[in-house]
This record gives sequence, structure tokens and C-alpha cells, in this order.
Amino acid sequence: MKSWRNIAVGLATTVALGAAAVAGPAQAAPGYGRGHGDPVAAADQRLARLKADLKITAAQETPWNAYAEQIKQHAGEMQALHDTMQNSASGNTRPTAPERVERQAQFAKQQQEYLEKLAVVTKDLYATLTPEQKTLADQRLGGGRRFAMGHGGHHQ
Repeated sequence: MKSWRNIAVGLATTVALGAAAVAGPAQAAPGYGRGHGDPVAAADQRLARLKADLKITAAQETPWNAYAEQIKQHAGEMQALHDTMQNSASGNTRPTAPERVERQAQFAKQQQEYLEKLAVVTKDLYATLTPEQKTLADQRLGGGRRFAMGHGGHHQ
């Protein structure tokens, strides 16, 4: 069970950090994965920084808010998944192989749905940006391997 738990918690942490990292420089949610910190608050801070850096105008507020909400919602979902995994890991019942595979499939489906939604709101936001804002957005939005690995946007 430990290896399944480690994989699942690692995946959840990676995805949550990746989602939060798209909004700004790499600073993992303090203690995330150890029961400390708040990934939603950390994402909110990064989003506030990115919004200021992009100089989002009143006309861009609606797509910005949709983008920011998607990021924060996903961070919250990943925190809930992490909490669920921690709670189930504290029990003595080891999931069966089929249960572990089913959990992995559910997690993968959740991630696919999230990325599809994020792609839509990112495109909507990007379409409203000026060329100068797009230059920064190209460096800071969209994730990629650096973000997925929790290294965040070192581009400034």
C-alpha cells in the first residue's frame, strides 16, 4: 500500500503544484503533502502576483477571473484528494490491485477534464491580452514539464 499511496500522493502533489505554478514563480505551498499549508491560498497569491505582472485591465477581468477560478478550484480538488488519501492511508485496509487501478483511472480522468477546462479558459484569456501581455503569458502560463515537476515559472 505504501508504494500506491506514495505514487498517488506524489501525483496529486505534482498536479496541484503544477497548477499553482502556472500562475507564477516556483514557491511550493508551504508543507503541501505533509498536512501543512494551503494550496488554494498559495495559488491565490501566485495569481495575484501574475495579475499584477500582466496588468490585467477591467476589460480583461472576466476571462482572468475564469482562469483564476479554474486554477484555485483545481488546487482545492488536489488538496481534498490529498486529504482523502491521507485519511484512507491511516487505516489498516490495503486497497486491492483492482481498486488501485480504478483509483489511478479516476485520477487520470479527473486530470484530463481539468486540463481540457484549463485549455479553454487559458485560450479565452490569451485572446484578450495585448502583445506585451502575451509575451509574459507565454513565459508564465500553460505549465509544461517544468511546471509539472514543481519547478514553476522561473521566467520573469
